[in-house]
Amino acid sequence: MKQEVKKVLDSIEKQSQEEGNPCWIISHKTGEFLRNLIIERDIKKVLEIGTSIGYSGLWLASGLRKTGGKLYTVESKKERFDVAAANFAEAGVEDIVQQLFGHAPDVEIPDMIDMLFLDATKFEYKYYLSTYVFHMRKGGIIVADNAISHKDALSDYYKLVVDSDQFKTELLKIGTGLLVSEIV
Repeated sequence: MKQEVKKVLDSIEKQSQEEGNPCWIISHKTGEFLRNLIIERDIKKVLEIGTSIGYSGLWLASGLRKTGGKLYTVESKKERFDVAAANFAEAGVEDIVQQLFGHAPDVEIPDMIDMLFLDATKFEYKYYLSTYVFHMRKGGIIVADNAISHKDALSDYYKLVVDSDQFKTELLKIGTGLLVSEIV
């Protein structure tokens, strides 16, 4: 991992701990998992729903730097969008990160993707999936954060990916819970 990225991640973690995680950043272990998944699977194109201040995007970009990939990340709150842009620039990853502003189901993405990372409004996960699954190939990976901490809010999404023959899904007890689905 580039030193610039590590420095910004450490700074965000420290600030988040001091302030009680007001921007709901993912856990460090979740970040490591995402980075390693990208590298192990040689993932090139990732769509993140819920940029927030860019913490998870930095982990994703760190993996994508190794694979020669690109991150598309969607945020609907202007203040967070701007903070994320500054964090991406400070970490030196703005060349592989394309920020998209707006409400995720309404945002057009410019590419096919290999991985979809969901970490935004929980009850909308099923809409995010139904919007963007058509931009994914067989073998594509969908990672939904907060699968344990927000299980009730994700019940429709959970039912969708578990009951469908289109996905092979596994619940991982990492961070606040990750529901990882592969398109089969």
